Amino acid sequence: MRPNLAPAVRGSALLLTLVALAVLGVLVVGAIQFTGTNRMAAVSKMRGDRVSACAETARRYLLAKLRLYNLDPTSLRLEQTLMDDAVASRRSVMTTTHYGDPNGQATVVAVSASSVSSSRGQARDLANRLVPPTMGGAYYRVVVMCKEEGRSSELEFLFRYGL
Repeated sequence: MRPNLAPAVRGSALLLTLVALAVLGVLVVGAIQFTGTNRMAAVSKMRGDRVSACAETARRYLLAKLRLYNLDPTSLRLEQTLMDDAVASRRSVMTTTHYGDPNGQATVVAVSASSVSSSRGQARDLANRLVPPTMGGAYYRVVVMCKEEGRSSELEFLFRYGL
């Protein structure tokens, strides 16, 4: 019989394989969780972009209404439902109100020309004339809001209307 000089090492390959599989499993679970988080963030971003685009559409719609009807800007009211979803309860609504305003008070307000910085730099001939500080027209501040299921976006802008 021969003497056994080195003890036999057994099971180390199995142990190494189990450790490698555990590390690989943790990496896979982390990747799946990261993908789910990114997807939720992308959906949230898409909804935010949609509401933001709706508010910009409300601004353009309101300015187009001024040209179409030749109205006094302070009398404008906007309550328009967009056909942006097949389900009626999910459609976006454009309004001229503030957040949480149940009465729907008008948000088109005249602004004095002296409070608008761009009105001061207009140049023209003032010889033998008494003229107002602006070239004509009046400034208006408008707030439009776009609501959809669970989200709202409010946009405030200033425009000059008239000659």
